[in-house]
Amino acid sequence: MSDSPRYGVFKFGGSSLRDADRIRRAVDLVAREDDGMQKIVVASAMGGVTDALLESARVALGRTDDFRGHMARLRTRHEMTLRELALPHEFDAISAELGVQFDLVSDLLEGIYLLRECTPRALDSIAGAGERLSIPLVAAAFRAAGYAASEVDSALLVRTDDGFGEAAVDFEVTNAQVQAHFAGVSKSEVSVVTGFRASTDAGVTTTLGRSGSDYTATILAGALGAERIIIWTDVDGVLTADPRLVPEARPMRELHFAEAAELAYFGAKVLHPRTMRPLAERGLPLLIKNTFNPDDPGTRITTTALPEGEAV
Repeated sequence: MSDSPRYGVFKFGGSSLRDADRIRRAVDLVAREDDGMQKIVVASAMGGVTDALLESARVALGRTDDFRGHMARLRTRHEMTLRELALPHEFDAISAELGVQFDLVSDLLEGIYLLRECTPRALDSIAGAGERLSIPLVAAAFRAAGYAASEVDSALLVRTDDGFGEAAVDFEVTNAQVQAHFAGVSKSEVSVVTGFRASTDAGVTTTLGRSGSDYTATILAGALGAERIIIWTDVDGVLTADPRLVPEARPMRELHFAEAAELAYFGAKVLHPRTMRPLAERGLPLLIKNTFNPDDPGTRITTTALPEGEAV
């Protein structure tokens, strides 16, 4: 019997991490998984936070000081969520950690305000801060539930070029860094990883663009050959149509990666084709499931084509 580690990668979007109750729900969903797997949780920013950060940058660029109020409200929201989630003896240390991150973003916004300039590099640092703020909360929730859990900034693992806004991944370097990092992590420890964030050779923060946190999850899963990969979202998988326009839209239970890519090309709310590539290349199946309806089977995306004419 092989002693090779078995990995499970579980990504949660912003709607699944909007508040303390939803973060606890995410912990419960991961707890359902096979304890024989080394679990990696990829976390987006809390719902609405990335948009609020980008709006803060826009306001600062417009030379109004309203961005300071935006940041104060975001800080209060994270502090209140932390207070609900963290073990009492951890609260002060994690609060200080959040404070450091907020100060870094506030400094960038002050610079934009004074210089009347927002470079793509600065905007990536601001946009990626939401994930850096969410992972201490998610890791705290796991520890409060009795699990060993640590935070991992994906910017230390995922290497890219300097194409700010949608950087291109250097998979040779990234795969080596991912494998080396997780080889040193205990099987019993839950790793809570930022989505969306990456960095250049020089250590400058970049972001992965549309579906960036999903992409982080598939990059990690591909590098590790994960046997269980779930993207938890707020719908029952990939739907046959937009339910706002077609009320009878239903989830498709199985798709080939090529079919999913074609749906994305024509505007369906499904993973970006680039996001699926690390899994398709290794033949690793992907599940898309609903955080709020976890018993629904969701959509399974695989490299196995359905027989022609078979309904999904």
